[in-house]
Amino acid sequence: MNQRIGTRILLLFLLPAALFLCGAEQASLSPYAQAVAEIIRFDRKVLVRMKTESGGSIHRMIGYDESGFQIIADGVFVPVPGDRTDSVLKALRKKLLPLGYMAFVVERNETIKTDKIGVLKGRDQYEIVKIMHTNGNEYAISNKDVIEQLKEWEKRAPFDIIGAGNDRVEIEFTKLPKDLKLFAEEVYDFCPDAVDQGPGSAAELARDIKRTKKLFLWWD
Repeated sequence: MNQRIGTRILLLFLLPAALFLCGAEQASLSPYAQAVAEIIRFDRKVLVRMKTESGGSIHRMIGYDESGFQIIADGVFVPVPGDRTDSVLKALRKKLLPLGYMAFVVERNETIKTDKIGVLKGRDQYEIVKIMHTNGNEYAISNKDVIEQLKEWEKRAPFDIIGAGNDRVEIEFTKLPKDLKLFAEEVYDFCPDAVDQGPGSAAELARDIKRTKKLFLWWD
């Protein structure tokens, strides 16, 4: 009996603390952020975690249409100091993927040293590329071409899409291509800027991929 009474007393002390924490979680979101969560039907906890990890405010995500014009997308982003982007992204992906949300780098800006990490609802990572309408129009490469090529590569070497914009996409391999030299040559054919404006040769690109397990594609 004494044990039951003790348990009840403990619960009476813990309940207010739990309610306080729940209230603090809600209070940590601005009215604007809460309104956005309702409009795009995001779990508020997702936005709270984004704000907590990044220390930045919540903003509505901007995507692109087939003409390259900006459009409002059903997602959100937070600004992040450039030197914390990778760590914040890793933390958000770990926490949000199990909930059915995808975090990725929307923008890397070395000039102001502030990047943007966005979050979309869903599990199909190619929706990231669709919403950002990633393309290489300078080389007559459409958004559809980018998605088809990525899917073909993914069959041979699984990866996660961890960043995308209107003219770029960043992937992180969970399993490296068996023949990195051949793969790097394929990348060069599909995205010359990833080599010419980067490591300088397909051989160097292969070494970079092996070292970082990442591939950054962009078309200027």
